[in-house]
Amino acid sequence: MVARTLARACGQDEYTIAAQVTELMRTPEWPPVPGPLLALRSVYLAQVRQIAPLRLEDREAELAELARFCLDEQAGPYVWWQAGPWAGKTALLSTFVLHPPEAVRSRVQVVAFFITARLAAQDNRQAFTTVVGEQLAALKGQQVPAMIDESLREAWLLDLLDQVAEACRQQGMSLVLLVDGLDEDRGITPGPHARSIAALLPGAPPAGIRVIVAGRPNPQVPDDVPDWHPLRDPGIIRSLAASPHARDLQRLGQTELKRLLTGTPVEQDLLGLLTAARGGLSSDDLHELTGAGLVEIEEVLHTVAGRTFTRRSQQWAAADGPPVYLLGHEELDAAARRYLGESRLAGYRSRLHDWADRYRHPGHGGPPWPQGTSEYLLLGYPRMLSAAGDVSRLVELVTAPDRHDRMLDLTGGDAAALAEITTCQDLILAERAPDLEAMLRLCIRRTNLANRNNNIPTNLPAVWATLGQPTRAEELARSITEPYWQARALTAVARAVAAAGDLSRAQQLIDQATILARSITEAHQQAQAATAVVEVIAAIGASDHASNMAHSITDPYWQARALTAVARAVVAAGDLSYPPTPISQPG
Repeated sequence: MVARTLARACGQDEYTIAAQVTELMRTPEWPPVPGPLLALRSVYLAQVRQIAPLRLEDREAELAELARFCLDEQAGPYVWWQAGPWAGKTALLSTFVLHPPEAVRSRVQVVAFFITARLAAQDNRQAFTTVVGEQLAALKGQQVPAMIDESLREAWLLDLLDQVAEACRQQGMSLVLLVDGLDEDRGITPGPHARSIAALLPGAPPAGIRVIVAGRPNPQVPDDVPDWHPLRDPGIIRSLAASPHARDLQRLGQTELKRLLTGTPVEQDLLGLLTAARGGLSSDDLHELTGAGLVEIEEVLHTVAGRTFTRRSQQWAAADGPPVYLLGHEELDAAARRYLGESRLAGYRSRLHDWADRYRHPGHGGPPWPQGTSEYLLLGYPRMLSAAGDVSRLVELVTAPDRHDRMLDLTGGDAAALAEITTCQDLILAERAPDLEAMLRLCIRRTNLANRNNNIPTNLPAVWATLGQPTRAEELARSITEPYWQARALTAVARAVAAAGDLSRAQQLIDQATILARSITEAHQQAQAATAVVEVIAAIGASDHASNMAHSITDPYWQARALTAVARAVVAAGDLSYPPTPISQPG
């Protein structure tokens, strides 16, 4: 009955839906379990930092108004800030996400998505579900399902939104969902085939949720948003006055853009390649693509065209790694595409394809996708192919085991590889005549990735943490798909980072391991995983917390072992009188 209902809602065969639901129920986050709300540690926030201004000028009144909206229990759940291009909408909202006013800092939790056409796969509904789902899952200490149909991913997202809203409410906080750039959504099309982000925003948000959206007055509300949705209420619209600082940047940026279009061959190539790439390219990448010297390239990027291009850190590289460059504003990106024309852009995309082929098939018998492969070819290039609808080239790219091995070396896990396979499968299924052979190749590759994650030794992530790479350790631990073994791996990493003195990260890992332990259905494994968590909690000095969790273990053997660990820890700390009062057994 459930599969039949979902099939009607999603327009798919009920047996397909039933199989997907079964797969979802095997993931660590099914069924949802109550637990503490964690501090938000999302990789997406690093991207927000790259688009936020170093200093927001003359917007104190608007920040205060946003704060009042988040706290006003009498206000409706939605507000829609509208303004034309170059008004400073993104600068205002990105600052609010990263540096909210003191009045709301401890009373709201913001989850955000900035729709941008400058970056491939950051301007559609699938990107929204991925980015917002990652942030919500981080708050709940859950792992995003790596293999799930888009329609079920949306249902999972909305359910997780409810869970986080309730967790916020229990902690006396409000959840704020912030979406900037509604007008740049690539899913906005006329008629019944629209798949807009706006239509996925909750029409009747759970109690306590506030939704802040921003965009231009046009286009109007997408056709797939129902008539009763709050976005169709003109009373939620708030006009934003244009910032003179943003206007100055617009004038200077457009002047530079026009000069680049008729500039030296190197300047024209840099503009064309960065526009076609739809993602960040480093100066080394541009050196390989153009043959120009690094000094000349960096001079253009840093000084001559400093307002046309912007810099941001690479997603996976070290913090001191070389930055990557992209167009500095959506309007500049749109203008560059219009002035360059499709023919010239196709030529620049062809240069990117040839560059990728040199890494896929290096000469002189070298290995494919060798050490030093550009991060763009591992992350941005498949997104560009997806946005361009180049399915055949994308299939060849995401079924290459050597490339996924390089991604594993860089990230410590296979989450990105699994995600790009899912994206490619969705593109194939959307075709009028799906390529079944390509789907089979993708399924085989996905199965091989899943299998290698099932055989990761649980102590290996902790070794990486001990070697001073805790982020890699976390990624590797979360690549383990079995809840019991993942909980044991996270516990071992928590012990290692605590020993290194990072108690904040250790506590977050402990919280995630606790949630996983509670989700284990086999009683003996659940008790064993919970005992391992108790041992780490006790070791870092949280004796009361450890004791309470130990008493919640129902298996007598593992409860006794857990309590012994607590006793050993408090004695080692010199507290021979612990506990000051007897602890009663629950139930």
